[in-house]
Amino acid sequence: MLQADKQVLLAGVKQNALQLRQKELEFNVERYTNLATQASVVAGFSFESLVELEVPEETHWLLASLYFVFGSAAMALSLYCLVIASFACIYGHRLALQGPHGSLERAVKIMVAHRMHIFSVAGLSLVCLVCAAVLMAWIKMGAAAFVVSIIFVVFALAVAARLNSMLRLFDIPDTQLVTGAVQVNASNMPSAAVDLSHLNPATRRDARKAPSLHPSAAPSPRASGTSKYQPLIEEESGDGEAQKVHHEGHLFKKGEGGFLSFDTARRRYFVLRGSSLFYFKTWEDYGSSGIGAAVNSKEPIDLLRHDALVQNSGNRFDLVPHDPLGRKWELQAVGEEELRDWLTALRSAQLTGEF
Repeated sequence: MLQADKQVLLAGVKQNALQLRQKELEFNVERYTNLATQASVVAGFSFESLVELEVPEETHWLLASLYFVFGSAAMALSLYCLVIASFACIYGHRLALQGPHGSLERAVKIMVAHRMHIFSVAGLSLVCLVCAAVLMAWIKMGAAAFVVSIIFVVFALAVAARLNSMLRLFDIPDTQLVTGAVQVNASNMPSAAVDLSHLNPATRRDARKAPSLHPSAAPSPRASGTSKYQPLIEEESGDGEAQKVHHEGHLFKKGEGGFLSFDTARRRYFVLRGSSLFYFKTWEDYGSSGIGAAVNSKEPIDLLRHDALVQNSGNRFDLVPHDPLGRKWELQAVGEEELRDWLTALRSAQLTGEF
């Protein structure tokens, strides 16, 4: 009876956590739907302008060609947004509802990952529409085209300036962004977290057959042959990945810099497994897809080839490679306690290759 009550309790907690994820999914679906509606309006305007405009015979060929190019681009880009956004809404709902365990988190992750791409294409379609309108003024309006062009240019600049201002006002820093993920920190590993939406209702496990989630947990006595009650555990992936996580948490990582990258520090989620250190753009990337979704999954940071050196300010530390030509990783912990936990974990990995 007691075991059944525990399973009911954990199943209820998991259901409530999934409901939060469902709200996040609905939020993203609504944004995609609104974008698809606006894209359909832009596509209609573009199609109408391409069909109805009669270009005078004396119009310069370059002017007419640019008009049709920008009009066609506006129509094609808006139709692209319409199709992709509609596809994402339909198949995102399908994946979340009918997919296997973890599909809801996966659907949210996919929609968030593609959001900026689709919104950027929608913005580009509006730019092409404005350019086509300016060219239409020069084709149809004669002397008034100059004034009309100024009106459209001022309109475009005003919209861009206002959008930029509102984006700053509505901006949410990465450290304060709230998602549908509900995490509970483990008492013996403060920087490690359990996602409630991944809870396994089974809370009892034979220690002789399966190791504990936390390597630091004391083993159950073999002589007595009894099982040990485990803390809340997460459901394992197919390769038993959840059992191999040694240490994890958020760190700020500074980029390499260069022509196509930034040297600003960005918040990333790091996972230490043995002597290999992986990092993800967000915690959700790891929670829904595992180590395979790591940015450096193919070339993890090998701690046996790096030294962890603490800096003088800001909870910073560097992973300095033994090879002079290797990359130095500049990292920063969220607080002093997290810095101590990470240094202990990293140095243990450097000394033994594993915990």
